[in-house]
Amino acid sequence: MIKLAIVIPYYKIDFFEETLKSVALQSNKNFILYIGNDSSPETPIPIISKYLKKENYKYFYYKDNLGGKNLSLQWERILDNIQEEWFQILGDDDVISENFVEEFYKALPEMYKSDISVMKFIHEWIDEYSKHIETFDYKSDIINSVDFIMKKYANVVKSSLSENIFQTKMYHKYKFEKLPLAWGSDDIALLTFSNFGKIFYNSNSIVQVRISSSSISGSEKMDKKKNDAYNIFREKIILKYSKKFPAQFISEILNDYLNYCHLNRQKASCKVLFIFFKKFEVMLLLKTMKRIYYINKMSLH
Repeated sequence: MIKLAIVIPYYKIDFFEETLKSVALQSNKNFILYIGNDSSPETPIPIISKYLKKENYKYFYYKDNLGGKNLSLQWERILDNIQEEWFQILGDDDVISENFVEEFYKALPEMYKSDISVMKFIHEWIDEYSKHIETFDYKSDIINSVDFIMKKYANVVKSSLSENIFQTKMYHKYKFEKLPLAWGSDDIALLTFSNFGKIFYNSNSIVQVRISSSSISGSEKMDKKKNDAYNIFREKIILKYSKKFPAQFISEILNDYLNYCHLNRQKASCKVLFIFFKKFEVMLLLKTMKRIYYINKMSLH
């Protein structure tokens, strides 16, 4: 029985052949490939036909470009078609090692036994020439998702979307957060799709994540947009998930959130004050209320 869907949201053709070739070369063919063309100006059909027969994949062409509005919407549009119990979203410039699917199935019994709904693999950054930049191996069989996000926030660990496999039922329960550029959407997915619990770490296979000037991660031109999006990520964590984290961590994120709003003359959400209401911390509430008032006053000028 096929349990895994590999989903490629396609737009850029630059490295797509390497991506598709890595899928076609899987030692275990027990998966379904879904390719969603987000109204790209360059058709991937010749490349797909070179490596795959029609019965080996499902292809969707969308006339309206959703990725330009929000990448999460493009992911979800393709995910609406999958029937498999598990899925990976593979970037159209990323690469999986030949044993990726094989290692997924080997680890699956332990996932079921431990009631774990997210699997993470070793990931390696590569450049536009496919040269190695850095490898990230956490050397642990089990990762706590809350601890992982705190470490990532502190820049102790790295992660991206492609090196994860998610259980489909958890996606349907939570969906992806619609953050600009989906910058931080994968981090929140690690939290919610794991039910704020354990992540199985598979160190027997590698996902190569490409960092290039044509990718969001590698583009310096998009730094301001990424920073703005990350501040919205902070706001989401404070408003929706603060109960899942230690108070000290939320206090740090709140301070960073307000500092960013202040420095960039952006309006701060008054809703963040509710975390003080809930804890009956009157002095902090009044202090933060005053701070938000001045930040928002400055944002108008």
